[in-house]
Amino acid sequence: MSMPAIARLFPLAIKIALLAALAVLPRAAAAESVLDRVERTGVLKAGTRDQIRPFAFRQEDGSFVGFSVDIIRHIHAALEAKLGRDIALEIGQVDAQSRIDRVADGTLDITCDIASKTWVREQRIDYSLTIFYNGTRILTERQIGLDGLGGLEGRQVGVIANSATIDVLRRTLPSVELVQFPSMNAAMAALEAGEVSGISNISIVLRDLQRQAAQPGRYIILPRAGYLNGEPMACILPQDDSRWRDFVDHTLVRLLKGIEEYRGPYFETYQKWFGPNGDLHYPLNRDAINHFNQIRGWIDE
Repeated sequence: MSMPAIARLFPLAIKIALLAALAVLPRAAAAESVLDRVERTGVLKAGTRDQIRPFAFRQEDGSFVGFSVDIIRHIHAALEAKLGRDIALEIGQVDAQSRIDRVADGTLDITCDIASKTWVREQRIDYSLTIFYNGTRILTERQIGLDGLGGLEGRQVGVIANSATIDVLRRTLPSVELVQFPSMNAAMAALEAGEVSGISNISIVLRDLQRQAAQPGRYIILPRAGYLNGEPMACILPQDDSRWRDFVDHTLVRLLKGIEEYRGPYFETYQKWFGPNGDLHYPLNRDAINHFNQIRGWIDE
């Protein structure tokens, strides 16, 4: 090939090289771990809900508090220690659907509230290890509940829209008609007004709603013993970011140290919100402790 012909090829070769480099850039950006991004920006962006007391709710000044918020703060403190610098923590409000969307699109680095693990959600996000163990039940009027779960057959039961509770009830109580609400407070208002015969969520949330009702003794929680479905709840993390997930999981395992002896950081946080002097008295049971012991065993502390 003549020299002039070779020279004419150089601009084309440069263009091809540039296009190849540009094609790689989005993949490189997408591959950036939350750990790297937080170190670069100095900001951890978290999310939680605002109407699931005592997991997460707002104080009068608008700030978030609650058990799940404290878990976020534990992770934030561990992150500052790892990176050796101050990291700003931004906590924004999410709901049952937006928490998935905002982590999946990279707007948030983590959300913690009462997210149950489902395979459909797993297609878009990843989960941390368990932060709280409970189970699905139904709050209903005492007169209906005297017949057990059979008293709810063919009746309307309220659930949070887009929640995992929907799948649980469709599987375990297919005869009930599900009515979706934007929040449990709205569902409870409908129950008190007689618009639905029951509402469903994890047991501890129902216990708090019953406690706040105008006539708490008017309601009971079904089943009386056990759950419709055991619910290990976790924080929501970006998909395919193993470094960030490993860091969060290792932080949680360290928090759980001593749980079998009713001591340690996790137990202290639990007691703060669910102990005798907490926001809602709900003693830590052996089922939960056994679950936590199982997930602690495979990580070297």
